[in-house]
Amino acid sequence: MRYTRGKMYSTGNVRALALAGALAALSANALGQGASRRLAAVTAPQHAPLFVDSETVKRRGSVVSFKYILDVPPSPEQSKGSDAWRSNEVEASIDCDKKTVTVRRLVAYSGPRGTGSATAAHSYLAPSVKPGPIARKTTFAYLEAHLCP
Repeated sequence: MRYTRGKMYSTGNVRALALAGALAALSANALGQGASRRLAAVTAPQHAPLFVDSETVKRRGSVVSFKYILDVPPSPEQSKGSDAWRSNEVEASIDCDKKTVTVRRLVAYSGPRGTGSATAAHSYLAPSVKPGPIARKTTFAYLEAHLCP
C-alpha cells in the first residue's frame, strides 16, 4: 500500500493509473497525428482498404520511405457496422530496385483510417531487421506498384 495526502493506494492501483495515463497520452498523440494525414487510396483489388499517407513519402535513391494505413475488417464474430472496422498504421520503406521491404513500426487504432484510440504499438528497430522480398499480390506489392516508378 502507498499513502499519499490522506489517501491509500495499492501498488496495483498506482500501476493501473500510470498505464491509463500513458494510454491517454498515446491516444492524444494519435489523434494529433490523424489530423495531419493526407491519405491517398492505393489500388488493391480484392484487398482491405489501403492508403498511403502522402505527407510521409520520402525518396532517397531507389528507396522510398512512407507510412500506410490498412483498414482491418471486423471478424465474423463482430458487428458488420462501420464502427467495427479498425486500422493499422505501418511505417515502412521499399527499395524499388531490389524489390524488398523493411517494416519499422506498427500502431493499431480502434477506428478506420487511423482514427480512434491507439490500442497497441510495436517497433521493429532491432539491429537485425533486414529487408524482405516483396511477394506478388500482397499489401507490399500493391504499395510498390503505387510508390515505385
